[in-house]
Amino acid sequence: MFKRTKVTDGTATGQGPDAENWDGKEVGFRKKSKVPGVMITQYIEKLPEGKSHPDFTRKPIALTIQEGKFAFFKAIVTGDPKPTVVWSRNNGDVSDPARYQSKYDPNSNEHTFEMPHVKPDQADTYKCFAKNEYGQAMVTVVLNVIEVGFKMTKAPQQQAEVANCNFKKVLKRRSKVVPKAEEPEKKEGEIDPKFWELLMSADKKDYERICAEFGVTDFRWMLKKLNEMKREREEEQAEFVKNLSDLKPIHINADGTASFELEFDLLDPSSSIYLYKDGEMIPYTKELGDKMKHCLRKVGRKYIFSMRDLMPEDAGFYQLDVEDVNMFSTDFKMVDFLVKIQEVKAMEREDAVFECVISAPLSKLMWFGKNMPLEQGDKYDIEVSEDKLIHRLVVKDCMVVDKGIYAACAGIKSCNAWLVVEADKGAPKGKKTARKTTRAGGSGTDLQKVAQEQQQILDKEREERKEKIKAAREAAAEAAAAEEPEKTADSGAGKDKGAAVKVERIDKTSVAATTTVAGDSGSGHSAGKASGGAKQDGSHADAGGGHSAGKASGGARKDGSIADAGGGHSAGKASGGAKQDGSHADAGGHSAGKASGGAKQDGSPADAGGHSAGKASGGAKQDGSHADAGGGHSAGKASGGAKQDGSHADAGGGHSAGKASGGAKQDGSHADAGGGHSAGKASGGAKQDGSHADAGGGHSAGKASGGAKQDGSHADAGGGHSAGKASGGAKQDGSHADAGGGHSAGKASGGAKQDGSHADAGGGHSAEEASGGSRQDGSLADAGGGHSAGKASGGAKQDGSLADAGGGHSAEEASGGARQDEPLADAGGEPGITSGLSDIHAIRGQPAELTVKMNTDCDGAWFKDGEPLKSGGGISITKDANIHKLTIHSCRDTDSGLLRFVSGDLSTEGRITVGDVPEFDEDDLHKFSKPVIVRVGQNAAFKMPFQPQESLTVSWFKDGTELKDGGGVKIVREPNHSRLLLRDCLRSDSGEIKIQLKNPFGAVEATSQLIVLDRPGPPEGPVETVETTSSVIEIKWNPPKDDGGSAVTNYIIERQERGHSLWTKLGDVSAEKTSFRDRNVTHGKKYSYRIYAENPQGLSDSLETADSIMAGIMILSGPPGKPKVVSTSKTCINLTWTPPEDDKGVPIIGYQVEKRKKDTNQWLALNAINEPIEDVNYAVKDVTEGAEYEFRVSAINESGAGDASPPSAMACAKNPNMRPCFKDPEDFLVVRAGNSVRVKISYEAEPPPHITWLKDDEPIAPWINVINTEGMSQLVIPSSKRSDSAIYTIKAKNSVGEAFFDVEVRVTDEPKCPGPVELEQTVYGKVAVSWVPSPDQELDDRLYYVVSQHDSNTRMWKTVADRLFANTYTAHNILPGIEYHFRVYAKNDMGLSDPSQSPTWGANSNRVPISSNGVSSMEISFERPPSILVPLKVHTPPKGYQLYMTCAVRGCPTPNVSWYLNNTCINSDKNYYITNSCGVCSMYILRVRENDGGEYRVVAVNSLGKAECSTKLTVRD
Repeated sequence: MFKRTKVTDGTATGQGPDAENWDGKEVGFRKKSKVPGVMITQYIEKLPEGKSHPDFTRKPIALTIQEGKFAFFKAIVTGDPKPTVVWSRNNGDVSDPARYQSKYDPNSNEHTFEMPHVKPDQADTYKCFAKNEYGQAMVTVVLNVIEVGFKMTKAPQQQAEVANCNFKKVLKRRSKVVPKAEEPEKKEGEIDPKFWELLMSADKKDYERICAEFGVTDFRWMLKKLNEMKREREEEQAEFVKNLSDLKPIHINADGTASFELEFDLLDPSSSIYLYKDGEMIPYTKELGDKMKHCLRKVGRKYIFSMRDLMPEDAGFYQLDVEDVNMFSTDFKMVDFLVKIQEVKAMEREDAVFECVISAPLSKLMWFGKNMPLEQGDKYDIEVSEDKLIHRLVVKDCMVVDKGIYAACAGIKSCNAWLVVEADKGAPKGKKTARKTTRAGGSGTDLQKVAQEQQQILDKEREERKEKIKAAREAAAEAAAAEEPEKTADSGAGKDKGAAVKVERIDKTSVAATTTVAGDSGSGHSAGKASGGAKQDGSHADAGGGHSAGKASGGARKDGSIADAGGGHSAGKASGGAKQDGSHADAGGHSAGKASGGAKQDGSPADAGGHSAGKASGGAKQDGSHADAGGGHSAGKASGGAKQDGSHADAGGGHSAGKASGGAKQDGSHADAGGGHSAGKASGGAKQDGSHADAGGGHSAGKASGGAKQDGSHADAGGGHSAGKASGGAKQDGSHADAGGGHSAGKASGGAKQDGSHADAGGGHSAEEASGGSRQDGSLADAGGGHSAGKASGGAKQDGSLADAGGGHSAEEASGGARQDEPLADAGGEPGITSGLSDIHAIRGQPAELTVKMNTDCDGAWFKDGEPLKSGGGISITKDANIHKLTIHSCRDTDSGLLRFVSGDLSTEGRITVGDVPEFDEDDLHKFSKPVIVRVGQNAAFKMPFQPQESLTVSWFKDGTELKDGGGVKIVREPNHSRLLLRDCLRSDSGEIKIQLKNPFGAVEATSQLIVLDRPGPPEGPVETVETTSSVIEIKWNPPKDDGGSAVTNYIIERQERGHSLWTKLGDVSAEKTSFRDRNVTHGKKYSYRIYAENPQGLSDSLETADSIMAGIMILSGPPGKPKVVSTSKTCINLTWTPPEDDKGVPIIGYQVEKRKKDTNQWLALNAINEPIEDVNYAVKDVTEGAEYEFRVSAINESGAGDASPPSAMACAKNPNMRPCFKDPEDFLVVRAGNSVRVKISYEAEPPPHITWLKDDEPIAPWINVINTEGMSQLVIPSSKRSDSAIYTIKAKNSVGEAFFDVEVRVTDEPKCPGPVELEQTVYGKVAVSWVPSPDQELDDRLYYVVSQHDSNTRMWKTVADRLFANTYTAHNILPGIEYHFRVYAKNDMGLSDPSQSPTWGANSNRVPISSNGVSSMEISFERPPSILVPLKVHTPPKGYQLYMTCAVRGCPTPNVSWYLNNTCINSDKNYYITNSCGVCSMYILRVRENDGGEYRVVAVNSLGKAECSTKLTVRD
C-alpha cells in the first residue's frame, strides 16, 4: 500500500507566480503526469466527480535560437474547471509587453509565449504554470540565445566582468580554438592550436599529413607531447562521457550535405552539447528539420552532425564539445578545380579521357557518369598523379551507349562535360570492329605544368611554416644560451635533441644528502616552478634558466637576500628578490615583459639580464656607473653603462642585430664584449697591460677566441657560436682558459688549470655532452649549459655543496645532486652513450661493423645473447678513445643474435640478422628477358620462378611505375613464383616490364619487354597539294607517328569525286614514298583523297584532305536567260528560264535559284550548290501568301555557280481570279432519323465567294448550322427528323460569277413490317401472295418489298422477288406434296423490316392432327435473346492504313445488328463497309482517317432482348 506524501511547493522568489495573482496553498499532493517533466500539485486528496487538476498534453520545447529572431513557446493544458496559464522566468520578470507577449488560441487550445527580436539577456530558464481551484501544473523550458558574431574568447570583457564581480558571465565556457577575428598576434613559428586538436581526433595514419600541413618535422617531440595532451583530455572527457569511439571526420555525402559522426554515452543525459566553427558557437537544431542549416541528431549511441546547402564559406574548423570538454575536432576544406574536365568527342571503340587539376592534394575524386557513381574496373580507369593534383577518368572501349554527361566532384565543387561517341561509318555492317588504340579527349592544356606550379605554391607555404618554427626554436635556443659570468654554474640553454640513442640506464642511484646543501636547478624545462635549493650557508641556489610555465625566482640567502633568478623563461615576470643589504637580485628572466634589476642598497639597480622584447639595460650604481646589461636579448643594442671611473660596464649577452662590444675602462682597456650575438665578429678589446679582453659569447660565423694577456696567457674564448671549435687559451701558469658557451659543432670542454683542475665547460651547444673537468681539490668543474641528449647536472664541491647545473636543456631533468662533507663527482660528468646500437641486417659472407660512441673515454664490454664476446674467431673488438667497434669479418648464420654493449651502468643493444639477397636462376632470368609480343586485345602473361624465402616482397613495374592488382592487371603470388597477367592489351601498354624481389638484405630485379602489335596510326597530315593541272593532281603526306609495332609496308590511296558518294581505290605506293600523282582527272572537277597506312596487322585509319582539290583552274559558266513566271498561286510560283548562251566549254550540271522579297536587299538561295536543279523550270513553294517576289538563276558546273541571270518580273503569291466551281460533290445523302446530317461541299474560287444554302428553294431554318472554311462549306443538322428530307441547294457567288449545286437529303428509318400475308391459288402451279402495305409506304416513296420462299424439299429460304412496289406477287412452280412458306419484307435505304410470315401452303396444310393417345408432348422453343459470342478488339492502326473489325453475335430470332461510332449510327455511312454473315458482324475501313478514331459499339436487338459490346480505335500518325 502506497502512502501519499504531502509536499510543499518549492518555488523560489522570482521563479513562480506573484502572490497577488496566486493564492496558492502551501500543502498539496504530488501527482504524476503522463507527459515527462511536468510537476503536478493537487490541493485536495479526493477530487469531485467530473473535475480534474491541470495537466499538460503538450509541453513547451527547449529552444536554441539566434539573436534577433522570433522566439516562442507553445503549450496545451487541460483541466476542469479550465486552468489559468501564467509564464515566468528564473532570473528576471516578464512584465514588459514589448519583449514578452502571452497569447491564447481558443480554436487550437494553444497557449503561446512570444519573444519578438529575442536578445541575449533573455536567455534563461522559463516556467509555465497552469492552475485551477483543484491544483496546479508546472513545467520548465530553457531558452538559449546565440549572439550574432559571438566569440567564445573575450578576455577584455571578462576582466571587466570580474572587476564588477559579475562572475556568471565570466564562467561562460570557451573554445580552445580562438576565432580569427580575436586571434592574438601569433609569435614567429608558434604552432596553431588547431594542430593539436586535429591530432587528438585523427587516426595515426593521418599524423604525417597533418604534421606536413602545419610544418612540424620533429615527430618524436610531437608524439611525446601528444600523448601527454591525450591523457589530460581523456581524464577531462571521462567526467562527462564514456565509450568515446568511431570518430569519422567530416565528409561530403551523395545528397550534397556534409557530416561527421562519433559515438559516446553521456553520463548525465542533461549535459549540454555545443558546436563550434572556427571558435564561434553555431546554432543547430534537433527538431526544426530543414529550417536551419546545421543539425545534430542522435541515432542510438551515434551523434551525427550535418550541414545542408553547402557554400564555400562553410569551410572551417569544426568542434563538438560536451559542457566544457572537447570531444571531436575536424577540418572541413574546400578544394577547387584549377583545370576542369572538357567535352570529349570519341569514335566508337576508342578510349575517352577526362582529366582535371585541383588546388589541393586529394587522394580520390568522386566520378559520375550519367548520374551514376563510377569505380575502377574493366570499363573505367581512375588515375591519380603522385602529387595527387591531377585526376583522370578513362572510359575504355567507348560505345554509343556511353555518351552522356560525366562529372568530377571534390566536396561541394564539381565540373562536368559531355562525352560524344560517334559511330564508325567505315566499319562493315554486321561485324564488330577492332578496338582502337588511340585516346580521345584531354584538357588541351599542360596539366603537368599547372600541377607543378600549384605544388610549388603548396611547398612554399609548407616551407615557410617550417622555417618559422625552426627560426622560433633557434631563437629560443639562443635566448637560453645567454649566461651570466658571475654565476658559479653556467646556465646554458641548448635544445638540441641529439641523436636517437637506445640507452638503458642499469643503475639509477640517487645521491643522499645529509646536509642542508642542495645544488642549483638551472634551466629545467619543467612544467612546474624552477627554483634553487638551499646552500650550506642557508642561502638558496640560483634558479637559473628555469623554462617553467610558472615564475622562476631565486631563494633566500643566509644573509637574507634572495638568490638570482637568472634565465627564467617564464610566461610571467622574472624578477630578483631583495638582498640583505636592501638591493634586489638580478632579474635575468626571459619574460615577455621587461626584465630589470632592482635597486641595490647603495642605490644602484641590479643587473637586468632579462630576455625581454624591449631593451635590457643596467641601472645606475651609487658611484655613478651603470650596472651590467648582461644577457639582454633585446631587438635593440645591449651595451654597458659608464662606471664612475669613466669606464663602460660590460655589455654581456646582448643578442642585438648590431655589434656587441665592451666599453673602454679608465685604465685604457676595453670592457668585455661577452655574449654579443652579432652578425659580425665579437672580440675583446686590448687591456692596458697589453692583453686583449675576453671575446665571450660572440655568435659569429668565424672563430671566437680570446686574446693574449700580458702574462702570455690567452683570454677566455667563452660563448663562441662558431662553426669551428671554441676553446680557451693557455694561461701563464700552464692552465687553459675557460671555453665557456662554445656553440660549436665539436666538443666544448674546459682546459686543465695549473692546480690540476679543468676549466669550466659551460654552455657547450655540442651534439656531444658538455661536461666540466676535475678540479685539484677532487671536485668536478661545473657542467653548465650542456645541451646534450644526456643528463646535465652539477657536481659536488669540496665543501659538500653541489655545483650548479645551469642551463641543461636536456630531454632528461637537469638537477643538482647533494652529498655530505666528502666530495662527490659532479652530475654533469657522468659517462653517456651518444650513438648506440640498432637492429641491422648483414649479408652472408660479407663483413659487418657495429659502433658505439661514448661521450667520454671509458671501457666497455660486448655480449651476444648474454654471453661475453672477445676478439678472435672472425670477430674483432677495437676501441679508439671513446669509440667502440665490433667487426665481423665474414658473417655466418651463427652470427645472428642480440648484441649488447655495456659500459658501467649504461648499455645499448641491437639485433643482427644474417641472410642473403634474393637471386634468380640464370636460365629463368634468360627466359624472362625475352620480349613478349602480343596483338591488341590479347592478354600478355609474365612468369618468374624464384626460391621460397621469408619476408620476401614481390613487386611488378611497368616503365618504372608499380603495378597494382585490379582492373586489367592480375598479379598472382605463389611461394616459388609470381605471375603477371595484363588483359586486353592496348598499344599504349608496350614498354619495360620489371619484377623486383626484395627482403631486408637487399633487392634484385629482372627486366623484360612487352611489345603490343597493332594497326598503324593514320598518316600525319595535313595533305599537301604539290601540283594541280587540268590533267594531274599530286598530293603529299607524312608517315604515321605510331607504326603499330611493325614497319609500314605501303600506303593505299582512294579518291572521291565531288558530288559523288563512292570512293575509288587509285592504287598503293611503297612505304618509302609519301606522295602520289593522280593522272586520271577531269579539268574543272574537284576531288577528295584519303590515305591509309598498312602494316602486317592491317590498315590504319584514314587521313583525308580537308577540302576538295580542283583539277586545273576554276571556269564558271555564263548567266542563264531571265526567268519567266509561268503561273502563281498563294502557295506556289512556277518559273522557267533558258540555258546560258556561253557555258565556257564546261558542261552544266544544274542551276541554282534565288529569290528576293520586295523592299528587301537580300537574295536567298532556294537550293544548295551541291543540290543543283537539273531542269530549266522550278516550282517555288517557299512563299508567303500576298507577298511579291523576284527571282534569278545561276548555272552550276564543276567549278561552282556562275554569274546570275537578270531578275524576273515581280510576282505576287496569290491565286488567279476564277468563277466558283464545286469539286466532286455528292448529290444524294440518306441519314437515319435522329442522327446528325452533315453535307460537305468543296469548291474553288478567287476571290473567296459568298455562300448561301437553300431548302427546297427556301431559306434554311435557323437551327440548321452552316460552317464555312477556306475552300469548303458544310451544312449541319444536329438531330434530324423525317421532315428534314428535302433538296438542299448551295449557292456560291463572287465578282467573277456564281455556281449552284443541289443535294438531296433523305431522312428515314428502318421500315415497319408489312401487314398479314394471304395465299390464294388461281391456276394450277401458281399461288398469289398478297399482303397489307407497310405503314411507312406513304411516308417513303423509295420503299419497296422483298418476298422470300421456303419449301420442305430444300429447307432453305431464298429471295424470289425484289424491288416490288406493288402489294401482290405470284409464285410459280408450286408443286403438290411440298410445303411452302412465304415471307414479305419492306425495304428502304436504311434496310429491311421484320418479315411478315405467310400461312403454310402445300401437303400438310389440310392434314388432320393425329392424337398422341394421351401422351402429352412438350414444345421445344429455340428462341433466345441476343448474346455476344466474340467481342470487339482494341485497334490502333496508323493513319491511311486499312482496318478490319469483327465480332460474333447469336440470338433467335436473328437479331438486328447496328454499328455506332461515338453514339452515332454508321450503318448507312459509305465510309464504312458493314456486313453480317451468319452472326459474324464485320466492318471494313479502306483508309483510316483521323476522325475515324473513337468508341465503336455493336448493338444486337431482337424481340427477346438486347446485347452490345464496344471497343476503342486510336489512329496513330
